[in-house]
Amino acid sequence: MTIKRTCLTLAAALAFLGGCQSVEGESESPARPEPARQVSAAEAALAAKGLAPAVSVIPQSGIGAQTLASDECGLFLWSKTDPDRLIFFQRAASGQARLKIADETVDAVQASNGGRIFGQFMTEQLFLAPGGEQVEVRFEPGEELQGGQRIEDGRMTITAEEGWRTVIPVLGVRACKP
Repeated sequence: MTIKRTCLTLAAALAFLGGCQSVEGESESPARPEPARQVSAAEAALAAKGLAPAVSVIPQSGIGAQTLASDECGLFLWSKTDPDRLIFFQRAASGQARLKIADETVDAVQASNGGRIFGQFMTEQLFLAPGGEQVEVRFEPGEELQGGQRIEDGRMTITAEEGWRTVIPVLGVRACKP
């Protein structure tokens, strides 16, 4: 597509073109090199297939240990990667979750939930992260445990502001501290 500007008068057109004149050999300010970012094996594999997003949201590490108070329940999700990483934690009835997006730990606000009841949680939830990302968590309940239940199959889908979607397979547990 070419861009053309229409001028009402010949004088205005000449003034505009004169202001856009450039001298050969002149260049804009030199570009600063961007700091190198370590690329994960998953990102490299996607890039080799031409599927890598413009901005990666794949967690590079976990969110760290999370604790529960007495009589409190939590939802813990780990990425199904090698090594697995705790990338999502939600306290029951809190309306928010702590999760990992790229190399940043963020607190996201719950926007909606649905699916089936899973203890104090729902099997389908949507969160809004501070950077504008939407994070959808969906999972299938697994084996019941004393004080909780496993999540053997699930996914965390991160939709970046640019529209890229990254799907991360997860497993986890819902657990309550007596």
